[in-house]
Amino acid sequence: MTDTVAANGETQTQPEPARSVEVLLAQLQADDALPSAQELVVLSDLSLADLRRVQEAWGTLSDTCRLHTVQSLVEESASNLHLQLGRLLRLALKDPLPDVRILAIRGLWEDREADLVGPMVHILNNDPYDAVRAAAAEALGAFVLAGELDELSPALAMRAEDALLAVLHAEMEPLTVQAHALESIAFSGETGIRELIEDCYYSHDDEMRIAALRAMGRSADVRWRSTAQAELGSPDTEMRAAAARACGELEARDAVEDLVDLLSDESKAVRLAAIFALGRLGGRRAKEMLNAMSASEDSDEAKTAEHALEEALFYGDAQGIPLFDESLENWEDDADDWEAW
Repeated sequence: MTDTVAANGETQTQPEPARSVEVLLAQLQADDALPSAQELVVLSDLSLADLRRVQEAWGTLSDTCRLHTVQSLVEESASNLHLQLGRLLRLALKDPLPDVRILAIRGLWEDREADLVGPMVHILNNDPYDAVRAAAAEALGAFVLAGELDELSPALAMRAEDALLAVLHAEMEPLTVQAHALESIAFSGETGIRELIEDCYYSHDDEMRIAALRAMGRSADVRWRSTAQAELGSPDTEMRAAAARACGELEARDAVEDLVDLLSDESKAVRLAAIFALGRLGGRRAKEMLNAMSASEDSDEAKTAEHALEEALFYGDAQGIPLFDESLENWEDDADDWEAW
């Protein structure tokens, strides 16, 4: 312990930062005070020996302590890119608290190691909590995408896709799980995904329709551009936000002025989505508006606009590189002409 002098002149005793995993575990088991994120970073990049120590102690920690530990480290990892939480979060995937399991799943969002496919599929199929299963469905999207990019074995990618499709085709599945499954399967280039997205878009349930719009953006199918642009005028806030993001992901350049209009939308979520989309679309008009938004009094808007400007410069430099098969955009019109003929 160390003594410090507070502003009022009183001496306060504060715990010393943990210097080792053993010291930290003893502090956690004492449960006197919750460690700071800086103290918890000793759980980053665990050796196998330290992992065994954590495994042995984990079940003896209070619910509050385990939740605090995982939440603090996941939040810290958003700004500290040097943290390596893979081994700890894999342990937390089996935690009895659903909130800890959800945090562990989301904390592993950049981890595409093949050994995670099985656990995520198991959670999707077996976890008793819908929110945890929905988080697993969302996480499996990264593995579907990795399969499309040849960064994951076809067998494992197919296992992820089959699990997601099974959820989507099951009648009694909760909508929130199906919605996340749809957004994740959209990365797949398999036959029938477009029809699946279309069916969900015409669903009577708003959650599925919003998920369908998000899926359109992830699909890399330019035939959805006009649909996404039309939904920019939706009376529903979440629909407008999903449509704006989809327009950016699909590079729907005809939507630039509509997206500029959304920069003054009453919903912050919509404004942020429009900023993101303009960054993807680039061009003089988009850059002018992003420069203006970077001076916003809202720190989130200003930060998002600055990042979007960087995106606009990147995508602007890559203008000559075709990311989409533009010939598909008029595919439906061509199909109608064929039927008429």
